[in-house]
Amino acid sequence: MITSFFEKSKPFHFLILGALIIFGFVWTLLFLQSTSLTANDVLTIGPLIGATVLSIVLLDFILSKNNLTRRNAYTIFIYTSFMIMLPIIFESFEILWANIFLMLSLRRIFSLRNDSNSEAKIFEAALWITLASLFYFWSLLFLVPLWIAVIKKPRRTYKQMLIPVVGFLTVLLLNFVYHLLINDRSVIFFEKAPIIGWDWTAYHSVQILLPATLIFAILIWSGGHRMQNPASIPLKERANYWMLFIVTFTSIAVAVCAQVKDGSELIFLFAPTAILCANYIEGNQNNRFREKDKAEVWFKEMLLWVIAIFGIVFLLI
Repeated sequence: MITSFFEKSKPFHFLILGALIIFGFVWTLLFLQSTSLTANDVLTIGPLIGATVLSIVLLDFILSKNNLTRRNAYTIFIYTSFMIMLPIIFESFEILWANIFLMLSLRRIFSLRNDSNSEAKIFEAALWITLASLFYFWSLLFLVPLWIAVIKKPRRTYKQMLIPVVGFLTVLLLNFVYHLLINDRSVIFFEKAPIIGWDWTAYHSVQILLPATLIFAILIWSGGHRMQNPASIPLKERANYWMLFIVTFTSIAVAVCAQVKDGSELIFLFAPTAILCANYIEGNQNNRFREKDKAEVWFKEMLLWVIAIFGIVFLLI
């Protein structure tokens, strides 16, 4: 059973899922798009592939440090399956970098419930968010969860509320100096006003529509299931779960604001959706529950199989 295979997080899970992501890149760029890669292309794409593979390790680190799930591999499996389900993502280098930087910011945002070294954490999170916005402007919306996390943290100060602004301005200044020295020209944060695209034509394609429908169905189902019984969440972990929902709504807003709607913008939903789905899958995973409600056990098993099959099928077609 696939639920049993991913029930415990082990190193070989990372090897398998990392290999899947690498295969997704190679298959998409070399076979689906028939791209002829030069040595310079490899030097450009190689770090991105490595960072994307390491993103599943980063995601698992966020989960373990903040008790968002138990020690299993459901989340990274679902996250990887979502990624290969929409191979257009492997062509969207800027969105991939933005997603990686946002995940680095989430590592700091969730850790703010621990009051130690708060100023450094807030500043670092703001840096990552602003760096992400250089690749995808609407990533700046993640400053909202950051400020909410600062407001909710123990012993907050007004100075801490201003730190995200300092982080934002620091990246802008460095970006300005970089372009001035390297490109011999000055740039402002964005040279053209950001545009929200409303052309959903790409979603008429089965290759985009069906994976998007599955992802949103899982998000609504697992999110609703989690919200149905909030009292089941331990009190010390409740703050992080509310932050997870705030991040989820922010991710939806970031995706909706995309100028070009081609399916790649859905990547921002992958991590929160995978976490919520893993919460649902792992719920009451004990022998007593399995004997009591076999129908739900088989539903969870089939759900993971559907996610896996959708990932492989939509990558290869």
